[in-house]
Amino acid sequence: MGELPINPNTFIIVATRGHRYDNVALAAAARTSAKYVGLLGSKRKIILIYEDLMRMGISNERIREIARAVGLDIGARTPEEIAVSIMSEVLMFRLGGTGSVMKLEERLMGRIEEKHGAAAVVAD
Repeated sequence: MGELPINPNTFIIVATRGHRYDNVALAAAARTSAKYVGLLGSKRKIILIYEDLMRMGISNERIREIARAVGLDIGARTPEEIAVSIMSEVLMFRLGGTGSVMKLEERLMGRIEEKHGAAAVVAD
């Protein structure tokens, strides 16, 4: 990673085939100034790798900063859905979003109901 220009605006996701070198890759990522570092894997695997990071001398503070399984919980199953989940989380993190469902606030719904009547019109 020494050759790549990594700074606090860098996002790093460790996603390897077979997970053989995930701990080494994540340790290298943890030693950078990247604000976002995440790992694709099961919770069990991630816990084991974070334990490896502690044994490798990565500080608990840095591990807490990067401790995340990547992606938002959208029920993704396919590789394409998982990719959408991961990129959604990256954008949420970058833009400062919450990841919660976007719906009109109750007070706005009250205003709309007052303006147009409380009963909803059902179209046939």
